[in-house]
Amino acid sequence: MKTPVNTDITPVEHSYWVRWLPNALPAAGYVSLKNSSGERLDITKIKSPDYQRITIYETVFGAETSKMVKHDKVTITTHGFAFVPGKFHLQLEKPTRLITPGDNARVIFFLSDGKVFKMRMPVRTSPELY
Repeated sequence: MKTPVNTDITPVEHSYWVRWLPNALPAAGYVSLKNSSGERLDITKIKSPDYQRITIYETVFGAETSKMVKHDKVTITTHGFAFVPGKFHLQLEKPTRLITPGDNARVIFFLSDGKVFKMRMPVRTSPELY
């Protein structure tokens, strides 16, 4: 049985991309999501046929340091949720194929309502290259 797709979750135009790094280093994924469902939905898992592992991290700044904090889930409120540089990001690790700028990374978000949200995220070296 196929998992139903949630059509209430949509990306903000030009907000989604994967920052490519050479030598198969972990990449960072960014996207701003809109939620028109009228209810809060959690992202409980993220997978990709193009990467072996995707993890959610938040960058937390201290007085003189910063650190990355791993999250098992995040909530898309009715106002949305943003994975943006300097705050939350997706860490995409161990590509399953050669990925270079100009490719698209396929990403599947598993939601607390039992549905999924799928998208293709362009891979590039800079957010300005869309």
